[in-house]
Amino acid sequence: MCDKPDRYGVVRRVGEALLRFMQQIEAVYEHSAQSSEIHSTDFRAICLMGEHNAPMSPTEIGHALGLTSGAVSALLLRLEAAGLISREPNPKDRRGVLISLDERAAAQALRDYTELRVHYTQITDEFSAEELEVVARYLENIRRVTTEHLAFSEADRATRPQAWSKDRPVSPQKDRRHAGRRGIRTRPDMGM
Repeated sequence: MCDKPDRYGVVRRVGEALLRFMQQIEAVYEHSAQSSEIHSTDFRAICLMGEHNAPMSPTEIGHALGLTSGAVSALLLRLEAAGLISREPNPKDRRGVLISLDERAAAQALRDYTELRVHYTQITDEFSAEELEVVARYLENIRRVTTEHLAFSEADRATRPQAWSKDRPVSPQKDRRHAGRRGIRTRPDMGM
């Protein structure tokens, strides 16, 4: 009898675990945002800036969160009105600004995020550097393939509008306008 795990079973287990993790992290973000009485995108931005620990440009925030420039503007207005951020001139770009998180004002939202990060760190500590290298490589490759798929899908829709409109009741142009209103980046370079 072989003690070696069945590859198909392990692959299936990894896929299911990854899917469940993605669903669960969305639920945690949503719950944390609601308990902090802020929008879920605002919560993600607070976590991003709290993790970054340095002022960020609106462009950096938009790319990291996959938001359009209009959605970033609305996000920053909400965060500024709530007293969670401040804007300061960018010393490297006289036309630009840098966004700084007020960690005291954002303490409640960051508390949930920080608690979760502590648990993640405890789990990570259970693995050797070699094991973590395998996990990192797997996740980086999954992210790369997903980003490439998104870019291909966007390019494919742009070159075949008849197939797009046949599969969906909305034209690509109208769908992009609506996606922009929702703050979802529709360009292939958005990353994940």
